[in-house]
Amino acid sequence: MVVDKRFEGRGLEVYTVDGEKLVGLVDEVSANEIGMLVEGTPIIVERSAILYMVTGLTDIHGIAEGCEKDFVLDEEFIGRDVIVRLVNGTELKGRLLKVSRYEIGLAQENRALIIPRHSISFIKIHRG
Repeated sequence: MVVDKRFEGRGLEVYTVDGEKLVGLVDEVSANEIGMLVEGTPIIVERSAILYMVTGLTDIHGIAEGCEKDFVLDEEFIGRDVIVRLVNGTELKGRLLKVSRYEIGLAQENRALIIPRHSISFIKIHRG
């Protein structure tokens, strides 16, 4: 996973499938949930409810676990420009930074988008 224990104490914007935007500090990270402090209130977000997340560009850490051949979109595409169509119809553009089994990371100007694979409808790879 891209969002792991290293995110604890960092700021994160979480956009949920029902249209909510949560902005706060990550308190705890588990395989199925992310605990955050949002305006002084503890919030637990189910990972399955996350459409995408926004963080600082420098918050995308190191190398993720490999995707083996479970996915066509793997580490070979890192550095390519992509358009990601989400299940709700939103399109996000950026440069692919990181690929893991459960999430992908995109660079978009001075920020990073972290998109759970379950939120992706399809991905267009820019030719070049």
